[in-house]
Order: sequence, then structure tokens, then C-alpha cells
Amino acid sequence: MLGLGVASLSAVPTALRTARAGASFLDGLLVGTAVLLPLVTLALILSRAAGRGFRGIVGAGGERLAVLRVALWIGVAFPVLAALAAVLKATTHHRGLAGATFGVLGLAGVAAAALLTQRLVALGDRLAARGVKPWLLAVAGTAIGVVPLVAAFAPLAAHAGNATGDAGAAVRAAIVDGAIALVATALVSSVDLSAAVGRIAGIAGVPLAALVLMTATARIESFPPLGQAVRAGGGLAATLFGALERWTDRDGDGMGSHFGGLDCDEGDPTRYHGAWDTPGDGIDQDCSDEAHQGASSLPARAVAGSPAAAPPAAAAASPPAAPGAASAAPAAAPSAHARATPASAARDEGGAVVPAVLTRTTSPAGTTPASPDPAAAAPTRPDILLVTLDTVRADHTSAYGYGRDTSPRLAELAARGVLFERAYAASSETQRAISPLVTGRRLNRAARDRREWPTLLPENDTLAERMKRAGYLTAAVSSFTWISQERGFDQGFDRFETVYGDAHPEREATGHLAVKKAIELLEGHAQRTQPIFLWLHLFDAHERYLAHPGIRFGSGRTAAYDGEIAYVDRQIGALLDAVARSPRAGRTAIIVHGSQGEGLGEHGPVGHGVELYEEAIRVPLVVALPGAAPGRYPHPVSTVDIAPTVLDVGGAEATAVEGASLAAIVAGAERAPRGPVFARTARRAAIVDGQLKLLVIERKKRAKRDRLLLFDLESDPRETRDLSGDRRFEADLGRLREKLSAFESASQ
Repeated sequence: MLGLGVASLSAVPTALRTARAGASFLDGLLVGTAVLLPLVTLALILSRAAGRGFRGIVGAGGERLAVLRVALWIGVAFPVLAALAAVLKATTHHRGLAGATFGVLGLAGVAAAALLTQRLVALGDRLAARGVKPWLLAVAGTAIGVVPLVAAFAPLAAHAGNATGDAGAAVRAAIVDGAIALVATALVSSVDLSAAVGRIAGIAGVPLAALVLMTATARIESFPPLGQAVRAGGGLAATLFGALERWTDRDGDGMGSHFGGLDCDEGDPTRYHGAWDTPGDGIDQDCSDEAHQGASSLPARAVAGSPAAAPPAAAAASPPAAPGAASAAPAAAPSAHARATPASAARDEGGAVVPAVLTRTTSPAGTTPASPDPAAAAPTRPDILLVTLDTVRADHTSAYGYGRDTSPRLAELAARGVLFERAYAASSETQRAISPLVTGRRLNRAARDRREWPTLLPENDTLAERMKRAGYLTAAVSSFTWISQERGFDQGFDRFETVYGDAHPEREATGHLAVKKAIELLEGHAQRTQPIFLWLHLFDAHERYLAHPGIRFGSGRTAAYDGEIAYVDRQIGALLDAVARSPRAGRTAIIVHGSQGEGLGEHGPVGHGVELYEEAIRVPLVVALPGAAPGRYPHPVSTVDIAPTVLDVGGAEATAVEGASLAAIVAGAERAPRGPVFARTARRAAIVDGQLKLLVIERKKRAKRDRLLLFDLESDPRETRDLSGDRRFEADLGRLREKLSAFESASQ
């Protein structure tokens, strides 16, 4: 009976948020009470048992004094910790550093709060001895213990809810709910019921609890949208409710069939709410019970807040390509499987690569062209759109043959461009991976300060500055707090936009915000003759992984990571659709690449920044130039080659820039393999030459030899067999070590 009281009180915020999400207040209260009831009842049983033991040790008087001290301690310490957390959230972007700082300073704050609490209790004792009325002291003590908690929780309660997919709001709502449940449980656990009331509660408690549980279950099963509304509202009850729903997921598609789950077939992982519904096959894949028209099911899968979320009707009418297959190209485009022909690439007077459709035409002297040709009249230098996908590895994109359809829009771009099958990041560390895109040089060769997250110094002749001198309008959109004006990344950009002030990149989705700003920049420039160079950085695939509406690949870390890639791919699609609608579509060069990969435990560690195995540095790279034939390039290249490619396509000066332009490969004038590619972190170095890869793990102590690992990527793509001790590869090992040493020496 007590549990019902506490659970119903704790469920009030859930009921309010459920009502805002479209269901009724009473339904939300019923479901919230039912979900919280078992947890609250268990907490009450344990707390009352602990209270009896505590009273037996300290006595009644000691208990009241101890409870007062603890209440005051919590009331004083919590606002201190909340303020510290708010400051760290606003001023830091490195979770490890922020966590360590919070641990050290938070411990000091809790200790100081304990000292202050002792002084307050002692002051209360002295006031009581001087005749101050006890009720005044009780009111003062309650105010000191409760008012700071209320003040700290009020902002959280004001912004609680998860109707927009805001993970941060869901966490805040859960904190509010948990605090209410904790305080209510603590108060009720100290209540001593009279014998008569106890007998009535003992008789009625279990039947009433059972009635609430059965009624709530029946209501949820008969009206699934109620479960969706509870989960959309967020909070503690929504979290527990979501766990129950996932518990009913038996086919591993990430969606259950009960507790608000909309899976219509628990025996088929391809059928669930939000799945692609193939038109005309007679199967209801997306559980909509509607006529199976692909276009009709698209709005349900659109990302909330995403610009141009619904693709064009022509695209909507066709399902995405099967896993591992390239998406179908438009009817007028060349075959996706055709190799680029070795036709030479023309260049304009500024040295820019000019595909056939952009080559300038002239009329004989004294004559006038019969009719204006938009392609012929367009400026010879194309617009250049560079899209950086943070922490996206190649082998988890369907464009590279992954079994899950994570990147249909990237595959669509690859079908009309050149896909580089073996593109490698400069590093698995974000700093080392991003620097070459901005400065044209690896991080250790760029002008920077010595901080862990360095500031790029004005001495750099940046990619944006070079493009600006070549006549381009330069613009950038950043999604990550390090890629900022304060850290020198705006050098050379006419427009430098950020979205991390609107949403925290490591806690909330930012991709739709970044793409919206990129589209605004492109549309605002559409009527100008000056070409534009736009760099767009999308951060969302970076940990921590968030859930996105309509994207479900199952449960677990890998499925969550795949979902983030699919979300980023949707943003790429929105951007491509905007470009296709633009009058400058025929003169836009598009480069999409991953910054670095992400380990998912294949070689022990998860994440990125330390190792240089394939999962950490092999990334997608697709380059589509106007008029160039599609194809694939099977040999190793580096993301260091991207900056010289942009400069080459734009006809900008590229002296003292590392890497080699890929434009000739994209234009079909080059097919042969190039030299080796290199990657490095603080304690790792790697060289990939053909199918062989040498990985050097440097020891911290000079007395210990570095560990060498040699892999044949053709026969062992997962790098499970070290060949460094195999005599058959002794000459190859020596050759790769020499090349790596020469490169490292030149980089000093």
C-alpha cells in the first residue's frame, strides 16, 4: 500500500510528460505507477529493514540526529556538485578529463559540505540550548536540506522530456523522477502505521497492486501508442518501460512486440516498425498495415528536425540497394560498374581539373552561339563540397559491402563517382586525422601549440586560404567543439558556422543542424558566379552512440554504432538532395570521407585514438566530379591526399602540401598503384604497401624493443595472423621497416 502511494506520487512527472506527448494524463499516471511499483516496493522493504537495524545501533535520539545531519549534508553537497557539473559541461569537451576533474573537485566539495553540515548542527544545538523553539530549528533545517535540492532540480524539471529525441533531456527527466522517488521513499519508510491501518493495508495492498499492474498491462496492449507516448516523454518510468519492451525482442531487430513495442512479427528480424517496406511484394515489412507503397512509409522514417528529410519522389519509389550492392544510378548516369576511361582530364587557365561537361566553349570570331548552353556558360571551376564523417569506418558502410544497409545514400553517390576501396586515415586520433584537411600537412609538421587538443597557428597556409586566393568563396560548418574559431580552424574561411552551441555533440544529435546550415550556405550562394568551397564536418557517429527515430539494427554497441552511421547517411542524403535541386548541381564536385575508424573490440580496445588496426584507420572515401565516369580504385590511398585533391580540382596553388592529388584517378587518367601510405598515433606507427601492412607498437621504455606486427591483408583482412616471425616474409619486413623509418625521419 505504501508502495502504491510512493509510485503514484513519483509517476506524476511521467503523467505530465505523457500528456504532452499526446496521450492522457491518467493513462500516463497509471502506466508510470505500474512500472515504478515493483522498484519502489523493493526499496521500501529494504529501507525499513535497514531502519530497524539502524535504530537498534544508535537508538531513537541518535537516529533523528544522524538523519538530520545526512539530510543537511545532501542538501548542501548536491548544489555544489550540480554547479561543478554545469561548469565542466559548458567548458570542456573531453569526457575523460571532465570526469577526472569532477571526481577530484567533487570529492573536495562533498568533504567541505560535510564540514559545513557539522557546523550547522552544532549551531542548532547551541540555539536550542538558548531557548530557540524547536519548530523554528526544524523549519530552518528542512529549508537548508530541501530548498537547495528544489533549486537544483527546477531547471531540470522545466526541460524534462524526450519527445524530440533529446537524450540529454531524457537523462535529466530520469534524474528528476529518481530524486522524487528517493525522497518519497525515505519519508514513507519512516512512517509507523497504527495496528488498525496496518491490518487494512495488509489486506488491501496486494489486491490493489495486482489490479494496477493488470489494468496498466491491458491498457498498453490494447493501445500501443500509449507506450510510445510514455517513452517519448522520457524519465525513470520511460527508461524502465523501454527495458521491458526490449526484453520482448526475441528476433534481435531492436524492437519488441509488447510494452509499447511495434514489432508485428517477433519471428522475422526484417519486419518491424520503421523497416523499409518494399512496394508491391505483399509483405508488410514496416508493420504499418497500409497499402505497400514505398513512398507512403517514408515520412515515418524521416529524422525529426532534419532538413529535406523526405527524399524526392523518384528516389522514394525505389528501395535501397541490397547489402553490398551499389545503389542504382539515375537513368542518364553511366553504369555503376563501368570503369573510368583513360580519357585525359582537361585543365583551365588556372590549372583546375575540368571534366568534359565543364570545359569552356568559344565561338568563332564575329559569331554568336545559337542558344545559351547552361553547362557551357557555367564557370569552369566547379563548386567543391567536402564532407568529413567523423569516426566512420569503411567496413560498416553498405557502400563497402556491409551486411546492414547503413549507407544507401553514400552508395548512391559512389555509383556516380569513384569509390576508393582502400582509403586510410592519417591517424586514429582525431587531432592527427583532421589536421591535414585544414593545413594540408600532418599534425607534427603543421604550426600549432603543444596542447593535447592543439590550436592551429596563423603561420599555416591553410587549404581555405589557398582556395580563397584561387577565387573561391570559402565556408565551413563544424559540429565539434575543438574545430572552432578559438582553435584557429576558421583561418581562411569567409563563413565559419558551428552547431555545437545549439546541441552538445557528445550528448545530442547535431548532424541535421549542420546539414541545415550547409544547405543554407549553398542556397544563399546559388545565384552567384563565384565558385564555392564548403567543408562540412559531421560528428554523430562518434561515441556516445544515440538512438534515432526509425533506425534500429538490434541491441548492443555494434548495432548502436551502425545506427549512428545510418543517421549520418541520412544527413548526406538530405545534402545530396539539396545539391540536386540547385541550379549548380551540374558543376558541383563532392568528396565524402571518414576521418578515422572505430574499434568495436576486434583487437581488444574499443573506440579510437590508440590502435592502428584496419577497423581504426580504414575509412570510406568517395569522390564524384562533374562529368567523370564512375569506377572503383583498389589500391591504398590516404586521407592526406584529400587536401591536394581539393586544390587540384579548384586550380589552387599546392606547394608545400603533403599527399598527392586523386583527381587524375577520378578522371580516369591514372590506374596504377601508388606508393605506401602511413598512419601514426602517439605510440603506434603503420605502413600499408600493397597487401602488406607493418604495425609498430612502440614501447615506453627505451630498453624494450618495439613490437612489430606484419599482416597480409589479402589473405588475413582481420589481422589475426602476425607474419613478422615468418622467414618467408623476412625481406618484406625489412623493406617496410626501412620505408617507415625513412618516412618518420623526414617527418621530424
